[in-house]
Amino acid sequence: SATLDALRDQLRRGRLVSGEPLTITDLAHDLGLSATPVREALSRLAGERLIEDRRGRGYFAPRLDVSDLVELYDLRGLYLSRALVVATASDGRDLGSAEPDLSESLSVADSIVSRLDRIVARAGSRALFDAYRQVSDRLAPVVRIEAEVFPVIEELAALRAAQNDRAALAVVLDALHETRRRHADDAVRALRAGANIASL
Repeated sequence: SATLDALRDQLRRGRLVSGEPLTITDLAHDLGLSATPVREALSRLAGERLIEDRRGRGYFAPRLDVSDLVELYDLRGLYLSRALVVATASDGRDLGSAEPDLSESLSVADSIVSRLDRIVARAGSRALFDAYRQVSDRLAPVVRIEAEVFPVIEELAALRAAQNDRAALAVVLDALHETRRRHADDAVRALRAGANIASL
């Protein structure tokens, strides 16, 4: 639904402040909708673990801690590794290429995500892509601060250089996720600092 898409987009863009309550009437007003579709969309997002449903207290924007972030990066790395194994390169295109990456409107971190999305899409497994997308949605708020924490310019260059070589791409993906696991605490600090600024 349009309501679900709108709320999912706000989560991906980090517009819903981490740990803050999500008031149905406020969200409905902001979206120009009645409370019913907003309530239904929040219930669906809670089922996908994109927001928290604290029984009796309402819905809350997700608050990632270091262990959550490490687990999500681990899971995304596993999905990407599996995608490389099952991907067919019979279409003749590079595994790691992504046409949207050429757009000037994408940040470097978004360009990396675009390439990762493309790798999983090329695997041709709907179930794999759906599972990967759910993890990516949970990681989306972190993407906007990755340039502050991770060497994204070097990582994007490495992804581009490895796009013709499945083995090299696997090494680059492992390194990218290992860096994120090692520095998850820095990412959480940057995320919370950004949320504090947004709430002022």
